[in-house]
Amino acid sequence: MNIAMIPARLGSKRVKNKNLRLLGGKPLVEHVIDSVKQTNLFDKIYLNSEGDIFKEVAYNNGINFYKRPNQLASDTATNDEFVEDFISNIDCENIFQILPTSPFVSSNNISNFFEYFFEHSCHTLISQKEVRIECTYENTPINYDKTKQTPPSQELTPIMAYACSLMAWNSAMFIKNMSKFKCAYHGPEGKTGYFKLDGFATVDIDEEFDFLLAEQIHNLLK
Repeated sequence: MNIAMIPARLGSKRVKNKNLRLLGGKPLVEHVIDSVKQTNLFDKIYLNSEGDIFKEVAYNNGINFYKRPNQLASDTATNDEFVEDFISNIDCENIFQILPTSPFVSSNNISNFFEYFFEHSCHTLISQKEVRIECTYENTPINYDKTKQTPPSQELTPIMAYACSLMAWNSAMFIKNMSKFKCAYHGPEGKTGYFKLDGFATVDIDEEFDFLLAEQIHNLLK
């Protein structure tokens, strides 16, 4: 079974009640629920949360609800841990994770991501975004030479950063990696693929500023 899983914690320190906050008149989480449903690709869709209020959101939108343990909804709980918990309790061959903090990910983005996973025989698939500007790591240039004139940005070697909004794993390989490495998110073993997202699909809401920006984008698109 191919399962879509939307993780939605109730608590959020930087943006209070982020996943339930209204964007364009409906809760943030419902934007990705709608996009996932429109693909008609998944055997089941689950909303994964520790908060019982999300059970109502799930059922009102015609999808399933999985209540994760409270300890897996803390600030210290990792993506690895709550995905391992989910696939240990829900029958799924492959799990596709769609973050509600990326409300402009479209059904077309999700469909293309889904197809890429199978066409490239991936065990792990990670969404990325292109950053085409001078970048450093620990104060060391990555994609430019300090001794040379800086080229136009379009000529710079792009840096690919995680978009994180779309992730997918083969469940058996995920469990194997968790057993061997105590982590599976990045696909330490098996075939890992990378899927490029661009435009508004790369918007991720972490801070209050991000939410204000998302409101302006929503109004623009509307």
